[in-house]
Amino acid sequence: MGKTQIIPMVLGTLGCILLILGYLIKFKNKIQLVAGVYKNEDKIKDKKGFAALVGGNVLILGLIFCAGALGIYICPSYKELIEPVLLLSLLLIGILTYTKSKKYIV
Repeated sequence: MGKTQIIPMVLGTLGCILLILGYLIKFKNKIQLVAGVYKNEDKIKDKKGFAALVGGNVLILGLIFCAGALGIYICPSYKELIEPVLLLSLLLIGILTYTKSKKYIV
């Protein structure tokens, strides 16, 4: 198994894990899966809104990672282009989630 096969497998696995976590957070309101929330759950004003925001963004990240894994698997020559896009999307969605979640926390 070469390096070109390992990277898409890892990204695809991470994408699937993120999809599952995003589903549980957004649709099942399992906000305790979000890091640090179990200690400060009483500080969240709108738990459903918070779950929808964070879970939706985690779902988007999971889809991006799965799409990136598929792209690298199908066309390994574009790996140098796909990996920075994945990192940039992770950074941007993380910042977006952090800034928008402040309105749900007291």
